[in-house]
Amino acid sequence: MNLKKLLYIILCILFLPLYPAEAQFRSSIDTSALISSDNETPFWFQSNRNGIYAPNGNQFLLRTQSFWNVDLTSSISTEVGVDVIARPGPSSTLYFNQGFLKFKGYGFELAAGRFNNSSPNHHEALSMGSLGVSRNAIPIPQMRFGLIDWTGVPFTNGFIELKGHLSHGWLGSRSYINNALLHEKSAHVRLGGDAMFKPYIGIAHYAQWSGTDPNGREVPARLQDYVNVFFALGGDERTPGPDQTYVLGNHLGAIDAGFYFSKNDFELFVYRQFPFELKTNLLFKSYMDALTGISVEFPERVTFLDQFLYEFLYTKFQAGPRELRDDRDPDSRGDYRYNENYYNHFFYRSGWTYNGSTIGNPLFTVNDENLGIFNNRIVAHHIAFISSIESIKLSGKATFSRNYGKRCDNRVPDLGENELFGIECVNVVETIGGRSLDQWSLQLGVESPIPINGKRNIHAYAEFAFDNGSLAGSRVGTLIGFRYDL
Repeated sequence: MNLKKLLYIILCILFLPLYPAEAQFRSSIDTSALISSDNETPFWFQSNRNGIYAPNGNQFLLRTQSFWNVDLTSSISTEVGVDVIARPGPSSTLYFNQGFLKFKGYGFELAAGRFNNSSPNHHEALSMGSLGVSRNAIPIPQMRFGLIDWTGVPFTNGFIELKGHLSHGWLGSRSYINNALLHEKSAHVRLGGDAMFKPYIGIAHYAQWSGTDPNGREVPARLQDYVNVFFALGGDERTPGPDQTYVLGNHLGAIDAGFYFSKNDFELFVYRQFPFELKTNLLFKSYMDALTGISVEFPERVTFLDQFLYEFLYTKFQAGPRELRDDRDPDSRGDYRYNENYYNHFFYRSGWTYNGSTIGNPLFTVNDENLGIFNNRIVAHHIAFISSIESIKLSGKATFSRNYGKRCDNRVPDLGENELFGIECVNVVETIGGRSLDQWSLQLGVESPIPINGKRNIHAYAEFAFDNGSLAGSRVGTLIGFRYDL
């Protein structure tokens, strides 16, 4: 960390409190210690936490967060947020995990900077992770505009509600393709208004595009390229070969549908995300591949249990094994068809990752060289809960996954003759059979305020994590920390 960056962070912390006195201000300081039984961090300590903990075992963390909300008018407000993390140790770092400016009004929001973000619809706090964008990686710097919450359509008396956004982001230089750009958009509609049953449907679309490859070749970022990415069209002679005729960039997304049901403070949320990476799968060719979730929020009269979630993930089909094309049209995507190879791409070889972490669901495993996802055929069950006993908050997650790696005929990531899950993977068209690897990951947490002089603005928290299996290995870990709310 250079001196200029350190001074910049300190100045931001010192001077942002000079925001107008009428601002709604909240701030906190966290300090925590993480201890692992080996040099790897337990899965649920490092996953879906916005990248605040490193993956390499024991570590100490100091974190300060400050957020200011100001009402500019009766309908327009602004928010400024700063979230700074210092993590000394073998992978020492000092950086902005969040730093953003937001304007909100009439249901719309315009945001710029690093900020927590996930899509499409799922239970953010308890989920194993969205198939689109989860909270697994460090927030991606971006500009975003849209309806972030469900907003009623005028003249429908709230019966029709919309939610959606459009984003442009920067993926940095810690990938195989440096300085790639992010395109993200989503659109959802919900019906029902004040009814107990409110169904919804929508789609989220993401793309990695532009950037510079290791040989110095630059993929352009012209206005026409942006239009091609927006509408998933092919590029021109300055873009990588297959991208010239199929689509420009690495495109993926999810179609999602579900419903909300509420009665007498009982809240039920059911959702299903269908991933896609080929245009043909917009017709649900791989309808069996999906993340399905059932979330229940209980009324206060239910003792000891506030929220409960069950999720099931299945991603084995992936449009089926690749097949040799009958026509082998030279203007087509290639000699093969089918097999989506989720989160991987021939040109953006780091795949759907940011700074070495999966942008989407963390069960999709990044290989050690950050050159793609080597485990994307997964069957997993996941449960999670939040509970409270007076002022004590309890939480937990338990995940079982059966992991089938990737199809051996997939070219990305290229394993050559290396073994994957105990079998020899040769890059040929035929799919080679092999065994699967099972993995358990559990996490339990407790948090309680510490009364001091009648105040409860100091909280102590402790967590325990346990991994057991043949994919990520076996380990135990503890996390102990304190948070001071200013």
